[in-house]
Amino acid sequence: MPTIVIAPKEYKGLVKRQEKVEAELDILKRIILLDEEKLLRPSVLKRWERISGDLDRGKGRVFASMAEMRNWLKNLKRG
Repeated sequence: MPTIVIAPKEYKGLVKRQEKVEAELDILKRIILLDEEKLLRPSVLKRWERISGDLDRGKGRVFASMAEMRNWLKNLKRG
């Protein structure tokens, strides 16, 4: 595998640019999530919080197939 050599100043510039892009993406994610929460029904949010709490307490889910898992994930959006 060939090695690319760049100047330390150029490398630091790349790292700073990457950090800036990641920070901007985080801001966009937060804005999108806030807008989406306004559109979701309270019953759906409550259900997601319950599922999240169960997973945090170690309660796992077992699926017999990929199709069953996909259906479960799709149904999370429904109330």
